[in-house]
Amino acid sequence: MNSRFCIGTIVSANYLAYAKTLSDSVAKHAPDADFRVLIVDRMTEVVKSAVARSGLKAIFAEQLGLADFEHLAFKYEIVELNTALKPTFLKRLFLEGYGRVAYFDPDIQIFSPLNPVQQALDTADIVLTPHAIAPVMDGFRPSDIDFLRNGSFNLGFIALGGSRESSAMLDWWEARCLAFGHNDLIYGTFVDQKWIDLVPSYFESVKVLRHPGCNVAYWNLHERSLRRDTSGYSVNSEPLCFFHFSGVKAHSPEVLSRHQTRHHITPHSELADLVSNYCSSLISNGHDQYAKIAYTFARFDNGDHISPIARRAATFAVSLVEQPFSANSIFHKQIRSQNLITTENSSVASINTLNFDAESREVRLANRLIRWACKIVGVDRVYKLLKYFTFLNREANFARVLFGEPFDLVHKPKGTRPR
Repeated sequence: MNSRFCIGTIVSANYLAYAKTLSDSVAKHAPDADFRVLIVDRMTEVVKSAVARSGLKAIFAEQLGLADFEHLAFKYEIVELNTALKPTFLKRLFLEGYGRVAYFDPDIQIFSPLNPVQQALDTADIVLTPHAIAPVMDGFRPSDIDFLRNGSFNLGFIALGGSRESSAMLDWWEARCLAFGHNDLIYGTFVDQKWIDLVPSYFESVKVLRHPGCNVAYWNLHERSLRRDTSGYSVNSEPLCFFHFSGVKAHSPEVLSRHQTRHHITPHSELADLVSNYCSSLISNGHDQYAKIAYTFARFDNGDHISPIARRAATFAVSLVEQPFSANSIFHKQIRSQNLITTENSSVASINTLNFDAESREVRLANRLIRWACKIVGVDRVYKLLKYFTFLNREANFARVLFGEPFDLVHKPKGTRPR
């Protein structure tokens, strides 16, 4: 039995401090594991120099050997691309000869030996951690409804044994991520994560790891009690194995996560110390320097920012052929003619139900216009129009309207290259 163990993570260069902090914890608590990083950025001198300074053993996304990688990098924004490449990266690690592979998001820190993970791999080929193991509907976020939207399992972690079962799962997952890896909750997809809800149905050798110390985060603290004594941190009287600092900002240790509304950090508490120490580690590992590195797949080669709508249009654009990032391409001329060149400071994509301001001027004006429209054309017609707008917000439908293209309602992967 091949027991060689590798832990991998994926970052763009601006997140190298997170990868380095994770690497430090791997070296301390899982010293027998190798650590690998996938860099999702171009191999520019700036990025290569940053990776070299980090001291991390890394490969670049362009080195994974994916056909039409440039098209993938164009059609997906930064989080989508980082997550879409996860199964491909894990397959690469198995090809390097490892018998067991685990993926950890870069914003995770390990606090004790990974015994629960290794023990789970003794009995299963695929190990997953659920967001929560106890229901929660208390009026705060996230709730059971959010878990339905985003997925039952958190894919900041997955562990796999080298077997035909895990290989088949990775092939299936890779195909889905490369074709349908969008953050598109209305369409029913959430990057790489939502797909994994299907894994226990499609594959047999699956272990749902319910150890309270594994993948502890804001989404399950309602059911887990964090304590600290002379031996370290514990959760529900079990050792804290790894904590997921999702949404934590290095210079705001007083805030647990910008993605939730339930938990507040009490000064001098165990949670306050945990988050503060993590933020200090990020800063000492060069966060302020790495965070300044611009994402190299964010612009055309003339400096024009690539808008979210342009990326969605790239999923069907026939004109996106050899050089999708070229400002001399037919595609660039098309999106410019449709006024799809936007400023990078646009906040539209970041609006969600957690930061939505119901009292903003724009929302109040829109509500007033809807009431007027109901009186003028009838509530049934307005409701039908709203249903249509919801449809337009799915996948690339809005971009298709702007380009005068027909809708495509077929769920069929077409490879990485747009048609």
